[in-house]
Amino acid sequence: MGGGKKRPTVSALEKRMKKGAEGKKEEGGKKPQMKLSGSTGELTELSLEAVVKDIKGLKYITPYVLATRFGLKLSRAKRVLRELESRGVLVAVDKNSRVPIYVPAGK
Repeated sequence: MGGGKKRPTVSALEKRMKKGAEGKKEEGGKKPQMKLSGSTGELTELSLEAVVKDIKGLKYITPYVLATRFGLKLSRAKRVLRELESRGVLVAVDKNSRVPIYVPAGK
């Protein structure tokens, strides 16, 4: 019933390696992504200030937006948003159990 998958030939492997090497060179031109330091899970004042500075220009902020911009887990992004709301930096527009939506307080 079909058997196993055919092994690639030597020339096919060489082509694949060549394409992989070219692809890695092109990746250098991507937009640098901001990362929050500290893998312990604690958010420092410095990292919170970086978040505040970055989200001021956005129309809206969700946990997913924050997680993708800073490389955070969604649970940590939710915690950051709740903390910023308690400080008055963000205002909750729509809150439900799944996706809270925030806007910057100045808007």
